[in-house]
Amino acid sequence: MTKTKFGFKDINSSDKPEMVNSIFTSVSNKYDIMNDLMSFGLHRCWKKQFIRMCDVPSAKNALDIACGTGDISLKIMRRNPSIKLTCLDPNREMIDICKKKLLNNGFTKIDFQIKGIEEYSPKNKKYDLITVAFGFRNFTDYEKSIENIYNILSPGGKFMILDFKKPRNNVYSKLFKMYTLNVIPKIGKIVAKDEDSYRYLGESIQTYFSPNEVSDMLEKYGFIKTRIINLLEDVATIHIGYRS
Repeated sequence: MTKTKFGFKDINSSDKPEMVNSIFTSVSNKYDIMNDLMSFGLHRCWKKQFIRMCDVPSAKNALDIACGTGDISLKIMRRNPSIKLTCLDPNREMIDICKKKLLNNGFTKIDFQIKGIEEYSPKNKKYDLITVAFGFRNFTDYEKSIENIYNILSPGGKFMILDFKKPRNNVYSKLFKMYTLNVIPKIGKIVAKDEDSYRYLGESIQTYFSPNEVSDMLEKYGFIKTRIINLLEDVATIHIGYRS
């Protein structure tokens, strides 16, 4: 039985998808407001930069992995209303919020899939843009996920990741660790009435791969012209890779 990380815990890989799904079911109704509080609103700036780098207007078919409540999906549609978008997330509650958000903004022709990327194998369908924002660190089988992403990209297609990272400055890194492990769970307890879920989210940031490790994984499974963009606050990173 293979093992993986669930926060600081070592668990059976087969157990992680359901455990992560349970976390996001619990936090779904307060997810957006918690993102604003936890990041002091900075996640909005990071997502804007992320979308600018996606070059959405030139894409025809896009897949938003771990779409959550639909922030990135909505930005994609606003940039290119004619794009064919698939929203993918294993959590039904998150998909329902995403669907409502897109419908309320007039976007009705969206393909919603309640699945994880490990299980998603569309027939006769390729994407020229695939995004995942703050969801990559929740994958269970990275090898299968990255291979799957590579296989469903069109030649020359772009894969974009936005996720947290530990700051490079040691003092800043210690402060960030204290914030993610101690403050974020307390905010979750007060606002979302769920301290345990936000403790996991904080731990998942601390146990996440380094930017270089993510880049190495992408290159290992065939991605070319990979880039790492450390965002200004040095607690989040954008990764770019292309299918050859």
